[in-house]
Amino acid sequence: MVEAARRQVPAATVLQAILPDLPFPDDAFDAAVGNFVINHLGDPRAGVAELARVARPGGRIAVTIWPDPEPPQRRPPLQQLWIDIAGAVGLQRPATLPWLDAGKNFARTADGLAGLLRDAGLTDVHCATISWVHHADPEDWWSGSANGFGSLGLMMTGQPPQRITRIRQEYDRLAATYRMDDGMLALPTAALLATGTVR
Repeated sequence: MVEAARRQVPAATVLQAILPDLPFPDDAFDAAVGNFVINHLGDPRAGVAELARVARPGGRIAVTIWPDPEPPQRRPPLQQLWIDIAGAVGLQRPATLPWLDAGKNFARTADGLAGLLRDAGLTDVHCATISWVHHADPEDWWSGSANGFGSLGLMMTGQPPQRITRIRQEYDRLAATYRMDDGMLALPTAALLATGTVR
């Protein structure tokens, strides 16, 4: 991603860093954006606080996450598809996978994400749901999980070949609902986008 960014914007300074320790001074930017990153941090609150630190007073912060509504609501098909596949074949989350410490966690809802920004001292906080249809080649969509990416990929790691075959069969069966005439998948999805202003 760093190399791709440098190719796209050769005049820009592109650095790789890990939240919550960004190599920038206080008040360095007019805006700071975390696109589907806050929900992957071991300390989401510290991550948002760091984004606020590097933005100037009056600067804007924007973050996105995948929503995780409370049952009986279901996630959008993009995320729910993998959950349904895991359920159909009895895949379980490995006990060795770490869980986010409850004291550092937040609800993956509009209120939960907005609260995360308010806890970081941001003002004028708003959270909206953005919906769209994600188009993907079914083989590309399968290959991520088959190669260990995401929760289902981690659950698939180390499974015997016959179990992988069974998972693929369920994938093909359930994904067929979203196939278009050209063979591509059209998966409705949604994200939460929260914004706030640095004091």
